[in-house]
Amino acid sequence: MRCPHGDRRREEKMGHSMDRRTFIKGGAAAMAAAGLGACGQRSSSSGESSSGEAASGGTINYAITNPTSIDPFDIEEFNGAAVASQLFDQLTVYDYDTEELKPSVAESWESSDDAATWTFHIKQGLKFHDGTDVTAKSFQYAWNRICNPKTTTAPSVVSYHLAMVKGYDDVVNGNVEELEGLSCPDDYTLKVELTGPYADFPFVVCCTPLSPIPDCAKDNFDTYSKAPVGNGPFQMDGTWNDGQYINMKRYQDYAGNNPAKVDAVHFNIYKDTDTAFREFEAGNLDLCDIPAGRVKETVEKYGQSDDGYTGTPNKQTMVGEVLYTEYLAYNVNDPILSDKRVRQAMSLAINRQNLCDTLYEGFAQPAGDIVPPGIKGNDETTWQYCAYDVDKAGKLLDEAGYPAGSDGMRGIDLTIMVSSSNKTNEFEVLQGDWKAVGINVTIDQKEYASMLDDYVAGTFQLGSRGWTADYPIMDNFLQPLMYTGVGDNVSHYSSAEFDAKLDEARKTVDEDKRVELMHEADAIAAEDMPIIPMLHKTLNKVTSNKFTGIKVDAARLPELRDATPAQ
Repeated sequence: MRCPHGDRRREEKMGHSMDRRTFIKGGAAAMAAAGLGACGQRSSSSGESSSGEAASGGTINYAITNPTSIDPFDIEEFNGAAVASQLFDQLTVYDYDTEELKPSVAESWESSDDAATWTFHIKQGLKFHDGTDVTAKSFQYAWNRICNPKTTTAPSVVSYHLAMVKGYDDVVNGNVEELEGLSCPDDYTLKVELTGPYADFPFVVCCTPLSPIPDCAKDNFDTYSKAPVGNGPFQMDGTWNDGQYINMKRYQDYAGNNPAKVDAVHFNIYKDTDTAFREFEAGNLDLCDIPAGRVKETVEKYGQSDDGYTGTPNKQTMVGEVLYTEYLAYNVNDPILSDKRVRQAMSLAINRQNLCDTLYEGFAQPAGDIVPPGIKGNDETTWQYCAYDVDKAGKLLDEAGYPAGSDGMRGIDLTIMVSSSNKTNEFEVLQGDWKAVGINVTIDQKEYASMLDDYVAGTFQLGSRGWTADYPIMDNFLQPLMYTGVGDNVSHYSSAEFDAKLDEARKTVDEDKRVELMHEADAIAAEDMPIIPMLHKTLNKVTSNKFTGIKVDAARLPELRDATPAQ
């Protein structure tokens, strides 16, 4: 495990914390120095009273686009995770400031000598927002819920987090309804038996989809999904008004590690970043994404956060490095894209540095690995076809049977899906890069939910995607994006060699050896190119001057409980 001793064979009682060796900080600040110089109901911000004095509590107004879900059952994109992370606490929590995995709902945990069985001890006295107790069975029910196809019509797309728990295949295939590997020896002890050693498992259980769920969720799935009852520092204030807003208020009886200080958080839903940013500039929002191409001017106007992640008055622009990779997904079953030489060539044709310098003003870096900097094992030389080499791209296309005609084109016509909430600037640049090697690509803007349907059905050729770490380990990029049959493997890539290497890595207790094997799996995928790693971006968010201590972590999740009205 990621611990000072490096040996997971010992019994590890977590009265202390488990630290991660390397996390890159400050790079965004250096980048900044080099580069610088249709919402529905909106609540008015109450960071200050009408007299100008600091108000008690206050309401944070946060801009998001419409989530696909705010129920942990189906959290697979950033906006839903931003909301759910305020409503729920998990067994463990990763502290990006100290680079340590720390207790949360679990006050301690230990493993068997081979790291194949884990026991979590639940803190007593914790309550759900309906006043019922958070117990070990709350986790057992929640985890069975996301794996069991009878919960709705299919297992959750995020059930892969539990793929190493005994009985997983039987549950997701509908043979049984409960995971064999989950048991509760008593009300406050959760025992998890895995199919083999997995020393990183305590990192897995810190992700939002593995939050505890109360019994009231059993009554009606749709009702619960619109107003989830959680155990976090904030609770729902009404139901999710789809496409308009999601309101929550401080949970007064919260007994977790750190109660919220503000009165409320209102998530105001917008169709695009530009519209939201105009509302921010009008004084109607307290946390907002910055549109591409406007980061420098935002830093100049509102000041730059000292640590890159925390907003304070006059130091409001957050440009810290994030554990995020923007990438393009191929449909590897497409008749044209099934040839890896075409996939390799399309990646070689992209001038990533040009994108970083022009569209992102230096607040991004070219990706040479699907695993981002800041995660141990990242190696930006792994994906060799991420280099910019037009000549090599042309040769690969020739070899694949697509010679250039007299007009330079090769008879390759493709379509790329892009979210309608995104500007098309980046993809118009990509069109030019691909046209330069004889490939014609049409941009098709769609609602994100529609894109998800096409990914699942395999009715697409190329799609724009991004992945942020659920937990800061290589496995969380390799397994969900490229392991055979996993829901977020939208490329429908399947490699027995890759799967076997990843399986071997996951069962390896020694951390250094585990990372080495993960890197070998990464290299296998890099040769096959089922996806195109594009960019590693910075946070690029801005806060208002009405609050101090609004924070967004390196996983891009907001941490709002420590925010207070500015004095």
